[in-house]
Amino acid sequence: MPTPIASLSLDLDNLWAYLRSAGDPSWRDRPSYLAEVTPRVLDFLGEREMIASFFVVGDDLTRDEDARAVEAIAAAGHEIGNHSHSHLPWLDSLPIDEQREEVARGEEAIRAVTGASPAGFRAPGFAWSPELLGVLAERGYAYDASLFPTFVGPLARLYCKVSRIRSTDAERDGDAPPEQRFSSLRDALRPLRPHSVATPAGPIAVAPVTTFPLLRSPIHMTYLSFLAEKSPKLAMAYWRTALRACRLRGVAPSLLLHPLDFMGAGECPAMDRFPGMRLARDPKMRLLGGVLDALADGRRVTTIAQHVAAALPASPSHSVAAA
Repeated sequence: MPTPIASLSLDLDNLWAYLRSAGDPSWRDRPSYLAEVTPRVLDFLGEREMIASFFVVGDDLTRDEDARAVEAIAAAGHEIGNHSHSHLPWLDSLPIDEQREEVARGEEAIRAVTGASPAGFRAPGFAWSPELLGVLAERGYAYDASLFPTFVGPLARLYCKVSRIRSTDAERDGDAPPEQRFSSLRDALRPLRPHSVATPAGPIAVAPVTTFPLLRSPIHMTYLSFLAEKSPKLAMAYWRTALRACRLRGVAPSLLLHPLDFMGAGECPAMDRFPGMRLARDPKMRLLGGVLDALADGRRVTTIAQHVAAALPASPSHSVAAA
């Protein structure tokens, strides 16, 4: 009997992208922590002999230091996916030609650095749309990983609207629109398993970020760190319960990470107000180690591309509607 599968991914969101989402005009200086954080991530995963899918922002690859960080990720055997060119969490609200440009420019930047075209795409802020899926199918992508089936998405939008730093320049230049998508209530009812979606350009696989079966609450690492700020035992109990629920429901879990999951309180003061960033680095790394160990218990942890290939039949007869 084959070993059950699980997958691991990391959205390589840079410091400037977080600052822009918060409406902080200092994002224009393009501050970056990739050169500092990437070796931590690679060492942490390497010690556990795990591979993951890294979704990379094309604009970061225009700077040598950040491009070298992504080269190191690819050289370590990890999958490189497209996270768009400009990391706009409102990508789905753009005209379709601008969505195409965001996908194409990110793809071209990745190809220039790694020598290979990405097979997968994840939209910033989970801002997927049926039209965007069609663009990906047109360009030959194997899968999209932008679906976040949770009821918490609207609450996340409200949090950003309330907490966003406002400035005259940011509002005038459109740095931070009044709303970012994250996910919708309708998304919360979509499948948790990889599935094929029909588009005018042909079928494309959709690989959701796993949420707690039935409850549809988040189980990604940032949310677990947020719980651990209250109680690390609570966070691990919640994670283990979610994994048991996945087994019972036949869901192969796909865990999402971010660079902030490898940084502790005070290491990047601009990020201290973000969820999970009140934990010191050492306890956060212990939590992450426990989370990954539990994920790998009885499962083969791999990339999303391999997860999709194992989960979906070759026939597109299992397609569902994207609308």
